Amino acid sequence: MEFRLDQLQSQVQKPIITIMMSPQMQQAIKLLQLPILELSQKIEEELLQNPVLEEVSTEEPTTSELEEQPETPAESPTKEVSFDEEFDTLAKLDDDWRDFFRQTAPYNRRSQEDEEKRAFIESSITRSESLEESLTHQMTIAAKNEEEKNLGLFIIGHIDENGFLTADVDDLSRLSGNSPEDIERVLEIIQGFEPNGVGARDLRESLLIQLRNLSKGDSLAYQVIENHFTELAKRKFPKIARDLGVSVEDVQACVEEIAKLTRRPGRLVGPENTQYIVPDIVLRSDDGDFEIVVNDDRVPHLRISDFYRKMMADGNLAPKVKEYIKDKIHAGRWLIKNIYQRQQTLYNITQEIVSVQKRFLASSGSTGMRPLTMHQIAEVVNLHESTVSRAIANKYIETPRGLFPLKYFFTTAIETSDGGEVSSRQVKHLVKEFVEKEDSKKPLSDELLVKLVNARGMKIARRTIAKYRKELGILPSHLRKQF
Repeated sequence: MEFRLDQLQSQVQKPIITIMMSPQMQQAIKLLQLPILELSQKIEEELLQNPVLEEVSTEEPTTSELEEQPETPAESPTKEVSFDEEFDTLAKLDDDWRDFFRQTAPYNRRSQEDEEKRAFIESSITRSESLEESLTHQMTIAAKNEEEKNLGLFIIGHIDENGFLTADVDDLSRLSGNSPEDIERVLEIIQGFEPNGVGARDLRESLLIQLRNLSKGDSLAYQVIENHFTELAKRKFPKIARDLGVSVEDVQACVEEIAKLTRRPGRLVGPENTQYIVPDIVLRSDDGDFEIVVNDDRVPHLRISDFYRKMMADGNLAPKVKEYIKDKIHAGRWLIKNIYQRQQTLYNITQEIVSVQKRFLASSGSTGMRPLTMHQIAEVVNLHESTVSRAIANKYIETPRGLFPLKYFFTTAIETSDGGEVSSRQVKHLVKEFVEKEDSKKPLSDELLVKLVNARGMKIARRTIAKYRKELGILPSHLRKQF
């Protein structure tokens, strides 16, 4: 009997190694990733779900000696420890946590005036009127009768958040039972509403509507958009000038006028997607040095409730209730530990960032920025690189120079002609500076930018310059050219 090689290989069993993370480890990773506002919300949820947890004032006295308690399972399934050992550990964590709050307490101290201002701002935040609500209100006022109003509301229902009509007239006619002429007539009324340019079927029509509403329907800019929109998008200004019998300078002036119009009129109305940033770290300058403060302003201080500790001392407690309380105490202990670990990890990472980027933080501009990678930080603070990445994600630091995301301080290295290294952020700063000072009629190509950067002693390739230019939002040279 013959066996093929693939048959023999199919019978070989290979062990598969998988890494299983405990629930406590998963919680630690999740807490580490959360910005301070989300962390505060998560802790509030835990307070509601775990009855043995309670929030205490950071100014309360330290935990007293805890009484001897019944036994509770420890972290390892093969080992039992007594409740007094368990609570000794919790008391230690509680004291450490309180000490940590005391160290960062200066950030919490606000004057009465500061608190009143903060309360006023928070209570003054109101919900903005949505685009649909605004158009509906205008339609109710503009409609001549109920029928016109209902048709207008139907059309408004097909306008997206950018202010554009998402269905064509024939479809609206078929769905509403009204004639295409009626649809066009009411749509024209809507196109006269605020924000200017709303109700258009595409960008070209929106720009034309905006000019008409500004009484510029006979302007050169209107002609350019109406008859030469494709050439305008490709910046073929000489061709447009020849076709319209005007100078290139006139077309250039039109382009500048058109650039002031709104590309997405619907975005001018409605609730703004404002992000309120609260820094996780506060950096204070102290006589040429820096003090790192982990922001605990919104982080509740937790401990295990004495009430449940006393319940466990009750010999008449039902076994199921006792087991339930044990589980909750165990979960509460890990939550306290993981919160403390999160804050300490953030402090350690920030300490190393400040050590490396001290020159940048103490100066102005980007010239002081040094190359820094997560791998470098991970080695110093004895963490895995992925842990550093999770820790800095969506976190901000308030510095004497302003508010920065922690990721801002991590940049790749660019080799210099003398064998040294500079931060890629310095190269970007140079590129931006060169473009801002260029002759608009003869913009710098990527090749010229490479030569200028290299002349500053930095070795860089053309593709890298192109990449940095795109990251800075700078158009290619042929699209930056002014005629």
